Amino acid sequence: MSQVDEQILRVLDQVGFPLPPKAIMLGIRERYGEEAAPGANHVSRRVRGPLSEHGLIDRPLPDEARTYYGVTELGERYLHDPDTESEEFVADMDASE
Repeated sequence: MSQVDEQILRVLDQVGFPLPPKAIMLGIRERYGEEAAPGANHVSRRVRGPLSEHGLIDRPLPDEARTYYGVTELGERYLHDPDTESEEFVADMDASE
C-alpha cells in the first residue's frame, strides 16, 4: 500500500460519494497540499489497478459515461478498524506501480 493509495482511500471516505480520478487528485491536493498530490494519471492507474483489484474501492456507477470510484466496506474497514493490518487486505499489492 503506497502513500497515494492511502490518500485516495481517505479522500473517498471523507467525501462519502463516488468521484472520478481527477476529482480524487484535487481532493488529495486540497487535503494534503499541492506538493503531496500525485497527477491525475497516477491516481487513475492506482484506482483502476491495485485498489480495485484488492476490493478496497469499486465502481458503483458502471453505466455512467465517466468512471467514478467509491470506497468499499472493505476499504472502510482498512481505514477505520485499528486492529487490522494492511497485509490482511493487500497482501500482494505492489506499492511501486
